[in-house]
Amino acid sequence: MTGQSVCAVIVTYNPSPTILENVEAIEAQVGHVVVIDNGSSGEANCFFLAIAARPSCSVIRNNLNLGIAVALNLGVKHAIGAGFDWVVTLDQDSRVSDGFIAKMLGAYQQAPRPERIAIIAPSYVDRGSGVPGRLMRAGSRGILTTMTSGSMMPVTAMNEVGPFDESLFMDYVDIEFCLRARRKGMLIIQSPAVLFHSLGRTTYHRRFGLAFGATNHSTARRYYITRNRLRLLMRYAADWPWTWRECRAMLFETIKIMLAEDNKWGKFYAMAAGTADALAGKVGKQIEL
Repeated sequence: MTGQSVCAVIVTYNPSPTILENVEAIEAQVGHVVVIDNGSSGEANCFFLAIAARPSCSVIRNNLNLGIAVALNLGVKHAIGAGFDWVVTLDQDSRVSDGFIAKMLGAYQQAPRPERIAIIAPSYVDRGSGVPGRLMRAGSRGILTTMTSGSMMPVTAMNEVGPFDESLFMDYVDIEFCLRARRKGMLIIQSPAVLFHSLGRTTYHRRFGLAFGATNHSTARRYYITRNRLRLLMRYAADWPWTWRECRAMLFETIKIMLAEDNKWGKFYAMAAGTADALAGKVGKQIEL
């Protein structure tokens, strides 16, 4: 098993120039890189032309932002059609460390039950602050969920779990895939391979003697996070190790918005709209990002 059996899928939306160095870093470690662009503006054209000119890269461009799940499914379909055994999914602002793919494959080979592994997660480090990220865990149950960016999956497992849920549009697409995999009795493991991942506009604060990070998501992101989180809480309510941790995270995020973020009322209004749409069963793209 080598990196040549791995296809990297990168989803983009109005990327910054760092996309070029991020593609270069992963291209050196895999058999092919496919970039799925979700309706970026003309300013990004030069980036995609440069990527498409690279020997082991291809670019698929959507005219509109069809959502993260649609883009991921297009990339996975491309990888499977090209005969790859593994898919690693990445965000446009994530950069792999040296030896990333080799360490991810090593974690799989050393695992006690590799045939039941659905996802290998990396060790996340915030690209801006250097702060390590933490995955949601539950004691002996191991890792409950992980992010899309940096996740590496055998094609056999992806065929068993099924495609990413396109009804979510964006946010919690990765969480839903993890929950579905675990419902099928499959495992999520973590590798020491480091992924330098941007946590967006995360800022760090201290209030009442407690230090915490605030994500500062936009009102549109707050809408989708709230709507999709509630939909999954209803769908996977029986997954108690995840459910109660997610409810706790929802409470803490609300407190952080109150204490440290701008445009509090706009975000609370978006969260109320997301709650209403979750209860009404509205799916897909409802508001612009």
